[in-house]
Amino acid sequence: MTTASVAVMLSGAISLLGLLPRPTVAQMGMPTDFEERATQTASYTVKIRTGPKVTMPSPTMTVTDQGKPVNHHIEVHIFNKGTGAEVKDLIPTVRVTDQATGTSRVLTNITACRISKHRETEPHFGDNVYLSDGKYTISVTVGTETATFKDVVLKAS
Repeated sequence: MTTASVAVMLSGAISLLGLLPRPTVAQMGMPTDFEERATQTASYTVKIRTGPKVTMPSPTMTVTDQGKPVNHHIEVHIFNKGTGAEVKDLIPTVRVTDQATGTSRVLTNITACRISKHRETEPHFGDNVYLSDGKYTISVTVGTETATFKDVVLKAS
């Protein structure tokens, strides 16, 4: 087989790959629309990602929050600090506090992304929420340990 014939065969195979159906995944904004932060507790590395709401074909994803249309998305990723393995057996409690007003609330539907498995390559806890644009403190409690993220700015995208 000549180099030219191998090139033609590879070209055809690559063209066919473009025709294969792609899996459905969350429609997220550009990666630059999301801010990612990480911190550690005694046992865990906790990562949060915040950005504009995501749209996906999932009945568990929140579309209204506190009677208002959702405008932001919050994700939580938890890893064992020692091994780096993803922690799947503990559901975090996520509290957001508006730094300007002191108003605080626990996000009650934070397991939605884990249950719907809309992003198999990166399972996480999270949901769409309504939060006024501003600066927040986000606290993630895993078991008895809490990771705190201060000065998280949420703004319209």
